[in-house]
Amino acid sequence: MEIARATEIFDRLYADVPAYEIAQSEKKRMGMQDLSTTYGEILPQAFHEVLSAVSPREGEVFFDLGSGTGKATLLAALAFPFSRSVGIELLPGLGDAARQVLGRFDAEVRPGLSPEYQQRKIEYLDGDFLRYDLSEADVVFAHGTCYPHEVIGQLGVKLAELRPGSRVVFVGHTFDTPELKFLRMMLMKTDWGSALAALYERA
Repeated sequence: MEIARATEIFDRLYADVPAYEIAQSEKKRMGMQDLSTTYGEILPQAFHEVLSAVSPREGEVFFDLGSGTGKATLLAALAFPFSRSVGIELLPGLGDAARQVLGRFDAEVRPGLSPEYQQRKIEYLDGDFLRYDLSEADVVFAHGTCYPHEVIGQLGVKLAELRPGSRVVFVGHTFDTPELKFLRMMLMKTDWGSALAALYERA
């Protein structure tokens, strides 16, 4: 699907989702005010550009670590040929919002799309992404601008479990993981400014 059409669908589904308010409410409810849970959003065109740089292929699996209200996960499913797109989010209220949007997508949008989109799986999981098995992933995206160093280190170790040839787009920091071959840096626009995205391939 062309990014313009994907963005049109995206904008319609998320027009009434108060993501920042949900994030703040959830952080307060769970007593998680640290920077690692800072909420930020991707911009469709910028996300499309950075993900295109790792050349997603037909039938691959996409994971978004810290998926919030599910925007990157849904865009990945619309704009790239992934067979499965998975978002993992620590704050349950954000995951609930993502699943509500997915319900609307399944009811209002998916039936009108071409057959290839009927089989694509989109799912949102609650919890700590460090505790999930990521070995199925072909492309991993993480917007980790506010991740503390210990989480970045743990994630770097976790991503060493990926299959050879898998790619990683990590926004905000770099990894010092021998198994991850550095490909390039890209400037990625966000809703709050710009950040550097580091692209890797599992050696």
